[in-house]
Amino acid sequence: MTVTAPRTAVSPARPATTRTARPWLLPAVALGLAVVAWLVAVPSLRDAPWHLFGLLAAASPLFPVSIAVAVIAFCLAIALRATRTAGVALVATILMTRLPTAISTDAPLYSWTYKHFGPIDYIQRFGSVDVDADIYHNWPGAFSFIAWLNTVTGSETIDIAQWFAVGSQLAVAAAIFFLARTYGMNPATALVAAFGAHAVNWVAQDYFSPQAIGFALAIVVVALILASVKVKAAAWVAVPIYAAIVVTHQLTPYWLLAAVLLLTLIGRVRPRYIVVVFAVIAIGYMLLHMNVLSQFGRLLNFDFLSNILTPSARNETLGNPSIGQIANSWAARGVTLLVWVSAGLVTVMRLLRRRDQWRETLVPAIVAFSPALILVGQGYGGEAMFRVFLYSIPGCLLILAPGLTRLLRGELVTARRAGQAGVTGLIAITSLTSMQAYYGSWFANLVTPESVRLTTEVLRNEDPATLTIGVAPGAPGRLVAEYVDFVAADELFDSGIDMWLTSWPGWETEQFADPRRVTRLTDSLVWERRPALVVITQQMRDYSTYYGTLPEGALERFEGILQDDSRWELVHESDETLVYRLDLGATRLG
Repeated sequence: MTVTAPRTAVSPARPATTRTARPWLLPAVALGLAVVAWLVAVPSLRDAPWHLFGLLAAASPLFPVSIAVAVIAFCLAIALRATRTAGVALVATILMTRLPTAISTDAPLYSWTYKHFGPIDYIQRFGSVDVDADIYHNWPGAFSFIAWLNTVTGSETIDIAQWFAVGSQLAVAAAIFFLARTYGMNPATALVAAFGAHAVNWVAQDYFSPQAIGFALAIVVVALILASVKVKAAAWVAVPIYAAIVVTHQLTPYWLLAAVLLLTLIGRVRPRYIVVVFAVIAIGYMLLHMNVLSQFGRLLNFDFLSNILTPSARNETLGNPSIGQIANSWAARGVTLLVWVSAGLVTVMRLLRRRDQWRETLVPAIVAFSPALILVGQGYGGEAMFRVFLYSIPGCLLILAPGLTRLLRGELVTARRAGQAGVTGLIAITSLTSMQAYYGSWFANLVTPESVRLTTEVLRNEDPATLTIGVAPGAPGRLVAEYVDFVAADELFDSGIDMWLTSWPGWETEQFADPRRVTRLTDSLVWERRPALVVITQQMRDYSTYYGTLPEGALERFEGILQDDSRWELVHESDETLVYRLDLGATRLG
């Protein structure tokens, strides 16, 4: 009788790694130093002088240094397998990079943030929507939620908007961590995915908007769809979330629909017919609102070369953008190409090496690259390229996170220390480059409380037929419910054509060297008996300088023309804002 010794389970050999009694100590110390440096730098953010290259260049050098050290702390935590410390570093980095939008400004960033205030105010005051007003009333999901939140908590929309970027970015990071875990990644790799997604996200979608809410919810929907193979109920849980996205944003649900369809075709969705449910909800809602969508031109535009052009690319071709804007634009392009090319190469390598696992390799690739289908049929007002990159980030990091985690732990290269230092340096540089793209336009997008107050007064007190003219983007609009009266009085108000001269056909590069053109415009308004205001804010000046929307000296010449025309009366003057009112009863002198 032969006796066989019992087999002993043998764990796969791992490359040697540094083991310490307290693996969290070194990254915790680094993170602590980063936080201290950031706290010292914070006062400089609010008082930073205007700079063409934005906040990073204008504030204390400790600001970008603190971010770089926080990134290194995260990488150290992953390398030393201090997963909880890595989680703390992730949250701390998000707070350090996004809190400036809340604590270093006097009003929420970006003039386009405020166009969401009016629909919320309308719903809150009247308990309904005006579908004839504009597209926002036809996609009221997020607005209705904020109006309800204001009602039950007593909060103000402007206060929510002030802190929204911080909460939005935390929510997106949590959603990507959930997506990665659902996909089967361990906690450390899921943290790398969430951290990487935050680090490369220069798009600035996290301002107060339906897009930001829809994007976070979309990541949750993708996670639930991927979980449906093991838990069929997950897909049904995704249905009401998807419906909420459909009534919230005009673009996000259709990218999701395309992604779910492709995942269904490779057998990664259960039940398969859930894609039909998604299609009925999305297409059905679109058909119900085709009369609104038709106002924005063709639903599908197959001019790919036009669709990929961004406003900054057009500015570089047609306008005279500043060196700061050009540099920041290239920073964004560099980060985008790095993410896309890296994810594409990793996908190709996996397909070649693991041909028998092609379906599993295609899952994150579909999530990452399906947004490119948007460019086939839509330019989305020149912003389609931004949305494509934004939507691609979660999938790209699903592809890249496993390799990044192994590199940080020294498991993929022979020269372990050099490899760890190299990938840490690359992540830090990419993070700072992305931050430069995010904060590069800081001064062009600073909104003042005075401009918020003046716009509110105009909407509440002026004749709705009043034409409000700015010289460049840089004034909030649609702040209160009364804006719907202006829309009813002027069909162009909805698209913002009446809000600034540089958006009018033929006025894009006006130099105001010849005053007769402005005089003819004034004559026309007087003849039509059309009340009008001209608003010039400091933000308009900064925006024009940064983006080159007006030639140098044009704005000053425009002011001179108004001052020389007795029909324009200066009714408000401060260091930040000038307001001229057209006196329809005045007689032209000279």
